[in-house]
Amino acid sequence: MTAPAVLSARSVARHYASPAGLVRALDDVSLDIMPGELVGIFGPSGSGKSTFLMIAGLLEPPSAGEVWLGGERVSHAQASVDALRGIRRRQIGFVFQRANLIPFLSAAENVALSLELADIAPSDALAHARRLLSALDLAHRADNLPSRLSGGEQQRVAVARALANGPPLILADEPTAALDSVRGRQVMELFRRIATTQGAAVVVVTHDPRSTELFDRVVHFEDGRLLGGPQAGHR
Repeated sequence: MTAPAVLSARSVARHYASPAGLVRALDDVSLDIMPGELVGIFGPSGSGKSTFLMIAGLLEPPSAGEVWLGGERVSHAQASVDALRGIRRRQIGFVFQRANLIPFLSAAENVALSLELADIAPSDALAHARRLLSALDLAHRADNLPSRLSGGEQQRVAVARALANGPPLILADEPTAALDSVRGRQVMELFRRIATTQGAAVVVVTHDPRSTELFDRVVHFEDGRLLGGPQAGHR
């Protein structure tokens, strides 16, 4: 029996009013992301890539359409703010362009905080954070403040934080934009490893074409639409 898609977007749209008229930031997008799949989303600025990620991550409601996570429909209209926050904590890990680490906490403490917010005991959270950082080759940097880490190290800490609760879905928005080519490649290879070894579905919005061979699938957005349909780019 085939496992359900980790993420299913069905005819998702995001429209809003502006002084110039109705803006169709996203229009009739359908896309499935499967377990263990690394998917790259490409497209010019303003094409709807980040808007799609915000809706997929339950940070914005769609104007129309449906979002399903793990085979269950998620409704902003029916779910409370606390319920949506709980779904995000259990099922979704986020990585953004900048690591956004808390500057007065060590690398391990930054990762542990997301676990403590999920009611994990602080000592257990810190121990798990150290194991995650060790798996990402950062054991020797676990006690350093963010200011003592390189850009690539900070981004790997951000990835560890996203993985802390073992979510089945990782959403990354331009995670290599602030990194040089070597560090950017390291982060992309890390996403590849996460998808392959942990079975997580990983979606990366990017402008960077240098690591396209690492993706299982590449999809393209333009003018708020997904080019080629819901299975575009399958290899």
